[in-house]
Amino acid sequence: MHVGMVLRGAFPHDIRVEKEARSLVAAGYEVSLLCLAREDDDGRASEPQRERVEGISVHRIPRRERYNGPYRTVKTVRFLLTLTDVIWKQEIDRFVRETEVDALHVHDLPLVRTAQSVADAHGLSLVADLHENYPEAARQWRMGMARPRRTVQTVFTPYRRLRRLERDCVRRADHVLATTPEGRVHYVEDCGADPESVSVVSNTVDLDAYDTSAAPVEGYDGEFVVSYVGSFGPHRGLESLIDAMPALVERVPNARLLLVGAAGEDAYDEALRERAAATGVADRITFTGWVDLADVPRYVAASNVCAVPHAHNPHTATTVPHKLFQYMASRKPVLVSDVPTLARVVEDADCGVVVPAGDHDAVAERLADLASDDTRRSRLGENAREAAEKAYNWEREGDRLDAIYRQLDERDGDTASGRPDRRHSLYA
Repeated sequence: MHVGMVLRGAFPHDIRVEKEARSLVAAGYEVSLLCLAREDDDGRASEPQRERVEGISVHRIPRRERYNGPYRTVKTVRFLLTLTDVIWKQEIDRFVRETEVDALHVHDLPLVRTAQSVADAHGLSLVADLHENYPEAARQWRMGMARPRRTVQTVFTPYRRLRRLERDCVRRADHVLATTPEGRVHYVEDCGADPESVSVVSNTVDLDAYDTSAAPVEGYDGEFVVSYVGSFGPHRGLESLIDAMPALVERVPNARLLLVGAAGEDAYDEALRERAAATGVADRITFTGWVDLADVPRYVAASNVCAVPHAHNPHTATTVPHKLFQYMASRKPVLVSDVPTLARVVEDADCGVVVPAGDHDAVAERLADLASDDTRRSRLGENAREAAEKAYNWEREGDRLDAIYRQLDERDGDTASGRPDRRHSLYA
């Protein structure tokens, strides 16, 4: 079976896309991937349009070279009116004709409707890989945007319109992938998806990539390091970590908060830095900015406790970040907020502490307790690794993805004519 993935971004690196594509290749599938090309300052593609990456045939779109400004403007207007992207529709159609794929695997909601029209025209199955509850995610992202951009997005793609798009897409797709059981419930109960067409393929990690052998990044010896790794945004709850630092430093003078990553919006990134400056302990808070993906295990290795302090909202309540499982595979005790998707994993594995979302006093207290108990931290870290090895690892998720595609392939092979019956028992 030849799987055609569609990604509205550059490749590499998207961790989930890479893991899924590699697993399918290892299981014997042919995998082609359509994505955007990274561009230099002059708008020219800085990557080859065709490349083979770890067995994946990558097809890149040189967007600004191929489509001039006026055409892209018309495309944007049409997208705002229809939520269908005409440029991507042309490119997906060309991709399907060139590669002769048997199924389309579309990452994230914005391109699902566009790809569905191409899949229908060619009689292909479509798998909608929904990395998150997109309407709720957009609502959270916009909170961190500068006002002009936030206003434009809210006016032209309001929350209710995105919800309608989500409902339409999950009902039409041949199969839907959610990242958590809670997300699966959302697509079935809130969006009306067929229960038998929604599966969970979570954001667990390749254990070999986080085998605890990484050398810690230098500069933090003798400190009690609390780290957060990933993108910044209002939904991430980083304010509670920053606001906890004065009380934590009072009890643990060598405490350091290590924030590895950045915000997609400069205004939000600056707001976090200003918040840190106002704590009075700014010298104990480090913002690294983005680091190379290959260096992430080294920052985790330098940490005593790793945090996922998400705010509690409908977005965070239905998804789970890669970072939680990266921390666990690295034998690190974790501090998480009481968002259900986080608390469920941590309590099941007994690998950390759970605090009320947004409660910086509780964050400070629990971190201080962990700082004073090396034995407990070690036990929680060992529990984390054990849980990752037994349950929360990508080998299990890769097998699940393989099973989904094998059943899709069998179903499509048994279909004599027309679009196949979308009802099939693949959920987990």
